[in-house]
Amino acid sequence: MLSDNLEKIERFASKVWRIQSKEDPIGQLSFNEYDYLKVIQSATEAIRLTDLAKEMQVTKPSATNMVKRLERKGLAVRQSCSEDARSKRVVLTDKAVQGLADESRVYGLMADKMKSKLSSEQAEQLNKLLEIALK
Repeated sequence: MLSDNLEKIERFASKVWRIQSKEDPIGQLSFNEYDYLKVIQSATEAIRLTDLAKEMQVTKPSATNMVKRLERKGLAVRQSCSEDARSKRVVLTDKAVQGLADESRVYGLMADKMKSKLSSEQAEQLNKLLEIALK
């Protein structure tokens, strides 16, 4: 059943993350903290707090609190917005950028482990199906 397999994928990913997080501070973040970092990273420029809250589907005070937490961890900084002095934009620190780059290695490990049990045709088919399902 699909739901059973999705749970197995989640458990598989959690196991790989646990192993890797011992040597990776980004891997020790909560899912929510990590999700914020990925949204900030995907922005084409420094993202306004208002836009970050909208993208995360949370209130602006909630986004502000999370950004403060990320700032305390040295992963994000707020900058004044040149267009609107009342507005703040959020950017990742070099520490966060490097950590997220290291994290992509974990996804590579997961993909390699999964592909090792599949033929190249099956791996390609799985990739295509996931692209469709995750749109």
